[in-house]
Amino acid sequence: MNTFYKQLLFGFMALILVGCATGKNAFDKGDYETALDRAVNRLQSNPSNKKAQDVLIDGYRVASQYHLKRIQQMNRSSDSFKYESIYNEYAALNRYYRDIQRCPACLDLVNPKEYLQEQEAAAQNAAEVQVSLGESALSSNTIEGGRQAFGHFQSALRYSNNLPGIDSLLTDARNMGTVRVLVEPIPVHSRSLELTNEYFANRMFEFLDGFSRDRFVQFYSQGDMEAYDISPDHILSMEFDDFVLGQTRIESKTKEIKRDSVVVGQFKDKEGVSHDVYGTVKADFTTYRKTLASTGMLNFEIRDAYSNQVLAQRKLGGEDIWQYEWASFNGDERALTKDEIRMSKQKEIPPPSPQELFAAFIDRVYDQAFAQVRTLYRDTRF
Repeated sequence: MNTFYKQLLFGFMALILVGCATGKNAFDKGDYETALDRAVNRLQSNPSNKKAQDVLIDGYRVASQYHLKRIQQMNRSSDSFKYESIYNEYAALNRYYRDIQRCPACLDLVNPKEYLQEQEAAAQNAAEVQVSLGESALSSNTIEGGRQAFGHFQSALRYSNNLPGIDSLLTDARNMGTVRVLVEPIPVHSRSLELTNEYFANRMFEFLDGFSRDRFVQFYSQGDMEAYDISPDHILSMEFDDFVLGQTRIESKTKEIKRDSVVVGQFKDKEGVSHDVYGTVKADFTTYRKTLASTGMLNFEIRDAYSNQVLAQRKLGGEDIWQYEWASFNGDERALTKDEIRMSKQKEIPPPSPQELFAAFIDRVYDQAFAQVRTLYRDTRF
């Protein structure tokens, strides 16, 4: 490429970059917000930039006319949500005002107008519309109506905090939109063992309390239901089928271990100098493994309290194998590694109690039960 064309290309690229930096390209495309933002930034660093000055003067005039015309059109509209759109238009105008106020060079070129009161009025109107829609949804006295009302009231608060009684309305909407779940007592069946489910019940309610914190679902014990004088919408039933412990098994395995180049003695030469004698040492190393398997099944069911229709039903099974290892040896300890020596110093111990093994089994079905709750109530988040 010859020098002339290189200079032409570089000149063309420079024009593009200048257009982007000053906002002219964005202005030509009707992107007034970007155009004004770039023009203001350029004038803050270079107040005499002619292209940025032109973009600011023309851009602010055209952008203001554009937003004010849209506001006029929306005011004539019958759309229930028109005030939210009007709020957004005034917010854009006030954003231009703030940006230009922070640029002394810009204030010499345009006289921006603030529309703060108009924006606040639009916000209050938008909030009142949301409150009205929420109250209408509340009148349905249904779970879905309560959830819709809660959403409207939250939307209202995004526009205004000056809403008398909004906290009470939010509480009423949440209560109406919440599914109340009775968690029935959790029985444990075992033909030969005395077991308690207190550990599982405590973990379950701890999870359910945390899970329902920001959701339209609440879990109650039978005592809570009676204390609050409320009726359930759903009933959660969990029941442990027979929990079984297998037979304790002990397996052993013996191997011969050899290690060469071990000092096994000393001798003195004819000059009386001592020397080490190296040889091979051996040991019979026996490892023991004691295992005890436990198995069980949790029947999990959620049903509708009014129709008795089953909403979710699973048999959640699990097996836990407790194991313990130790060792012994016969022979020269020097043939063993440090780990083998450590293992040989461990002694046989009895297996955990049935209740401890039951707790270990519970840990395996715990996550499965929670997964069922998460799946059924996945769409209840605020």
